[in-house]
Amino acid sequence: MNECEYNHESLIQLSPFFHQVGGHSSMFQYDEDTVCKVLDLPELHFYQSMPVSLKKFTPEFRGIITVQYWEDESGYIQLVARPEAACSDDEHSSNEDNVLVTTDQQSIDNNNLKKLVQLRYSKDGHIDYSNNLGNDVVNYEQGKITMAKINPWSLQLCKKQAEKLHQELIDAEYFAVSQKYILLENVTARFRHPCILDLKMGKRQYADIDSDKKRQSKIQKCELSTSSTLGVRLCGMQVYQIDSGRYICTDKYFGRTLSVEGFRAALVEFFDNGRTKRLNILPEIINRLEVLYETISSLAQYRFYSGSLLIVYDGLPQSDLIDVRMIDFAHSIYSSTTDDSSATHTHMGPDKGYLFGLERLKDVFKQIVNEGKTSTATITTSIDK
Repeated sequence: MNECEYNHESLIQLSPFFHQVGGHSSMFQYDEDTVCKVLDLPELHFYQSMPVSLKKFTPEFRGIITVQYWEDESGYIQLVARPEAACSDDEHSSNEDNVLVTTDQQSIDNNNLKKLVQLRYSKDGHIDYSNNLGNDVVNYEQGKITMAKINPWSLQLCKKQAEKLHQELIDAEYFAVSQKYILLENVTARFRHPCILDLKMGKRQYADIDSDKKRQSKIQKCELSTSSTLGVRLCGMQVYQIDSGRYICTDKYFGRTLSVEGFRAALVEFFDNGRTKRLNILPEIINRLEVLYETISSLAQYRFYSGSLLIVYDGLPQSDLIDVRMIDFAHSIYSSTTDDSSATHTHMGPDKGYLFGLERLKDVFKQIVNEGKTSTATITTSIDK
């Protein structure tokens, strides 16, 4: 990993990453095209030793930062990190040229939203968002479909992280507490209105080193969801609605309740912007999944347990931009793993569970495309008559 120099004269204020639709670890926005999440050593090691063939399907790893947490005199919570002054990673600087939607209007939108989502510690001992935050976030209910300008799942996670750090601050009796974070490419940065599908991949979610209790919990979640039948389940979703300017959002609890048919119906809704279904972008998504399938097939002894797959497209009707990325590698293992606790577990061949999930996902997408063609043909025939 290339070492980066930091500017010690200034600090950068982190803000909640608005487009986190799944996961259990909160993510924060570092700059326009970079996010950060709490450092997990196994995940860090995976990013640092990842095979080259997989890098085009994962967020770019951009280093490690130390983030400090404190509360100002008014109770507002500050999460700050030292910004990079210079970095020898040429790929990071070149990526800025590929960001398609860092328009003035988008910057204004983001800045206005950030003002609404300030976390504050009150004298009664509670941490919550400032009163300017809209009711669409305050009224979020776990497992329910929500309509919101900002994905409520991301805000819930950031609030929980702040509560955890606040308690550490009290226990340690310090002015500030620090944590290590990893910097990752913000894969949504190129999209004006990112529509995001977060899918938990594979028929097995537990890692070799998980405790019996955690292993049984993960097995049960798989058995009671589409993970057992399809090798994939919905972990979170947001879909931009043109007329309202808001996102339809679902969380992982909603995804766990879905049957096979319910999962398929949710994928259909993922391409519905309230006016039309964006089925025109599905062929390119399917192509990307096929390339990913070939890539994972070539990776012997790799396992991506509890990993997710992000599928992203732009809510702007005139945009055909899409992306497919693998994320969450805290439980991924590979032949070069140095952890003694997993050294006795040798997995031969590619990750068949992940490949099974990709196959079923492609099948569902192809079915949706074919049904869309049939529906269009029927309408055309009716008009001709």
